[in-house]
Amino acid sequence: MRKKNFWDYKQSLDDVFFEITNIALKLIFFANRLFGKYDFMKKNIELKDKYSGKRGFLVANGPSINNQNLKLLKDEVTFFVNRSFLHADYEYIQPTFHIFVDNKLASGEWDIEFLDIVIEKNPSVIFLLNAKWFHLEKFQKYKNDPRFNIYWVDMRLFTTPYDKYRKIDLTKITYGAAVTGVAKMSMVYMGFKDIYFLGKEGNGLCHELIGTNSHFYGVNPENSKKSITDIYKDLYSMSLSIKNWTYFSKYCKRIGVNIYNCTEGGIFDMFERRKYEDVMDDK
Repeated sequence: MRKKNFWDYKQSLDDVFFEITNIALKLIFFANRLFGKYDFMKKNIELKDKYSGKRGFLVANGPSINNQNLKLLKDEVTFFVNRSFLHADYEYIQPTFHIFVDNKLASGEWDIEFLDIVIEKNPSVIFLLNAKWFHLEKFQKYKNDPRFNIYWVDMRLFTTPYDKYRKIDLTKITYGAAVTGVAKMSMVYMGFKDIYFLGKEGNGLCHELIGTNSHFYGVNPENSKKSITDIYKDLYSMSLSIKNWTYFSKYCKRIGVNIYNCTEGGIFDMFERRKYEDVMDDK
């Protein structure tokens, strides 16, 4: 039996910290819900098992998708995120879902008109947006515009080894964290049997640090303003993300959901890899 070292204990302490954080977030959420603050999330029950037994695709924004023919995804159930509307094939594919949860959209660091661009290119799209934004003034016009089909989600909880029997429930605060985490957990809630992802290399920050393209469209312009403090926080977030995806892979095996990595390259070897073209030939 291998003797534990400092980093083993550090990881265990981190898991305890994030589980305590989860408990605190749940308590705050339910306290607010008693006063009706999150009643609008009850609508999310409409998504429960909506795609039971089907397959779905999560397309992240890594540079590897420039080498893959995304047009093959037309007529599939697809989840796109953030600036993916910049992809040349976005309008052709007409993704089923588009997700924004990063606070940059609320703070103004990202242009709120990202939502308008998406709906112009993809009128039938379903949005998953951060529930914290529901009452913000800048989102009211989108709530009242019938063109925008929006489900508001609160998926701030961290995946830890202490919640092995967790249930994903989009009507409440649940697990997800960053935008691709929101996509993957939403897909579980919607009942997908087989989930495929591509463009999720897991090493975008490494590209950023050496000045190469971190996304299929190049780089995020706001990253040029980062301080050294921002960078070390990002490095920690990157390691946390990798760990969370590892826990997620184990969780999905327990509940019988198949997750396949169709990304070219990258570091996510905790999932079975499948060649994207072969998957598309299996229609």
